[in-house]
This record gives sequence, C-alpha cells and structure tokens, in this order.
Amino acid sequence: MINAEQSITDDSGRVLARYWPQWLAPSESERLGPVLAALPWQQPQVRIFGRTHPIPRQQCYLGAPNCHYRYSGLLLAPEPVPPVIAALMTRLAPLGTEFNAVLVNRYRDGQDRMGWHKDDEPELDPQLAILSLGASRRLRLRFEPKDSRAVELAHGSLLWLAPGVYHSLPATARAKSERVSLTFRRVTPGFHLP
Repeated sequence: MINAEQSITDDSGRVLARYWPQWLAPSESERLGPVLAALPWQQPQVRIFGRTHPIPRQQCYLGAPNCHYRYSGLLLAPEPVPPVIAALMTRLAPLGTEFNAVLVNRYRDGQDRMGWHKDDEPELDPQLAILSLGASRRLRLRFEPKDSRAVELAHGSLLWLAPGVYHSLPATARAKSERVSLTFRRVTPGFHLP
C-alpha cells in the first residue's frame, strides 16, 4: 500500500527525508503485532559523561549473520530476522537499497525517547528507512542545529532519511501508548569480527 511520497526539506531546500504517511496497510501491521511482541527486547546500559544509564527505550537488533552493529559503546549481535520482517525488507529494496538489518525500538510511552544523532557508524550504508507502528510521535530532523523540521510519524508510515541527517524523538506528554519503529539498515557483514 504505497501512497503518495512527500519530501521534507529544510529552509535552504535540501531534502531531509522522503515520507509516505500510509505505507503499510492496516492488515499488514496487525500481522506484525504478535511478531514484535515476541521479540527478545532489551534495555542496555550506555555510558554518557562518565555515568551509566539504561537507554530510554527498549530495543531489539535483527539482521543477517555477522552483521554486528556498534553504537554508544554497545556491540549488538543480530537476532534472526522473522520472515514477515524479511518480506518488508524485500519490499523496500526498489525504493533505494537492499537492507540486511533492522534496529527495532520500542517507545513504551511519551517518556521513552531518542536524543539527537545521525547514523554514521563506519559499518553502515548511509541509507536508512524508518517504519512506524502504534502511537503517532513527532520526529525532529536537521542538517543544521538552527534549522530543524518536525514530521509526525503516523501508524504505518515510512520515512526514508537523506544521508547525514540528524534526527531525534523527544519526550512528550501527548503520547500515552506505545510506538514501535523498525529502522532498516544496510550493515557491512563481518565488519566487527576479528
């Protein structure tokens, strides 16, 4: 169910992202529900400014064998990709790249969040797509600190980020229920193997 693509730009006209508000049909998101609920969710600790904290969300990293991913001092080994999610990866390929990994983030309510970052780890291809399920949340996007845009990520929407875009999901009192994001990536196999 691919609907009309929209472009999100900054003040200078640079494209921050492409957005499809209703990319996934409701029946497809219903089939994903039990699969996502059964994932081995984790809430690892990260070290920030010398102090250790649990990340403010839950996550599960899925991918092809040997597609380890490192961020914030964590080395994530991939869990197997369930067939229904593998089918989504295949469906995304004609839009820009063949993904081989998915970082699934679970935001249990509006207090779970993600700070400003850009996914530029050396093992990652710069292409990144985010499928949103559940509660609508506002993602902030920017190239420059003083020129950010917000996009409301609706249930079933797909956002394809331009390479090098910073993004964040701030805490909000508006979101009372859960949102799950599937962040599709292309990881270099064996990059973190000895």
